[in-house]
Formats: sequence, C-alpha cells, structure tokens
Amino acid sequence: MRKAVPYAGALLVPAVAGTLLWRWADRSLRSPHGLPTVLALVGGLALTAVALLAHNALFREGGGIAAVVLLLAGLTAVWVEARDSAVLGAVTDCVVVGEVRVTHHPTFGEGAPAPKTLYHHTLDCVGGYPAEFSAEERIAGPGGAVRIAYDPDRRMDPVLARDNESHGSPVIPTSLLVLSAALSVTAIAREGQGEGDGEGRGEGRRKGLSS
Repeated sequence: MRKAVPYAGALLVPAVAGTLLWRWADRSLRSPHGLPTVLALVGGLALTAVALLAHNALFREGGGIAAVVLLLAGLTAVWVEARDSAVLGAVTDCVVVGEVRVTHHPTFGEGAPAPKTLYHHTLDCVGGYPAEFSAEERIAGPGGAVRIAYDPDRRMDPVLARDNESHGSPVIPTSLLVLSAALSVTAIAREGQGEGDGEGRGEGRRKGLSS
C-alpha cells in the first residue's frame, strides 16, 4: 500500500499535465479567443514546471533522469502538436494587385535544403489585412481572387483558406508521456528489491555460520 501513491502519480502526472497543456495551448492559439503569444508561452511553461516539480516530489528516490527527460520531451511535443492543430479562425476575400514579384533563394553546401522560389502577391483584402502574401507558388495573377485564412490577433501567419487544416497529432506526445510513466512505474516496482536481496543473503550467511 505504501507504493499506491507513487504508482498513481506515475500515471497521473504525465496524463494530467499533457491534457492540461494541450487544452491550454489549443485555447491560447486558436482564434479568435486566444491570448497573446507571450502569455500563452508563460502559461505553458508554468504548467510544465508544475509537472516537473510534482514528478520530482513523488519519484526523487526512484523516478530516474530518463523519465524526467521523456516527460519534458513529451510536454514539449504536446505544445508543438497543439500549435499545429490550431486552425485560423477568420477568412477574408482578397484581390491580387499588380504584378507578382518573384525571388529566388539558393542554398549551398552538402545536405542543405533545396533551393526555394517565392512568389510575393500584393493583396487588396476586405478589412485591409493581409496586405501581402508569399507562397512557393503563384496563387493568382493580377486581378485574381484569393481567399485567405488569418488570425485576427496576428499571432500566426496567414494561409490560403484551402490549406487551413489541422496538422497536429497527439500520437508523438502521447507515446513520450506513456514511456515516461512506464519508466517511473518500473523504478517504483524495483524500489527496495536490492535491500531485500541483500537482507536475504545476509540471513543466509548467518544461518550457515550458526549451523
């Protein structure tokens, strides 16, 4: 029974911290009811710090550094995936104004990313934002109509409305947090085994001597 609390903590700390951080990030970054980026990050860092402190308080005698690293990696992945799952909340109709400007961005060195060509479109949008949109393709010529999805609070870059989809997945953060919990559970299960084995060997030696 003395291990019931650590066992429960090993499972609950990653699960609760990951769930709360995902909900916080989703609410903070999703338009139009989000918070400024700085406040969102501060809240996320605070939740992560509380989770690490709780882990240390419960498992400082058996949690292990690997479990802490996986917990931190899992919570970082939670934030990244939640950010990528945020869908921009506003859409505006725009018209391309003037000629599309093209810039070329070469790269150098072995293993460098492929060269990139960007097409810069000057836009006249309902509401006045965005005034310019850059993409790796020509989305329309002069006078062409374009639909743009954007964040009214300007925390994320605008995208084409057709590309305004969720790309985040909970698979990676969940896997990391489950591994962290598994390491903590294993460490708790092994606590005291070494002492017990040592006592058993000592008792055996004493019996041998007495006989």
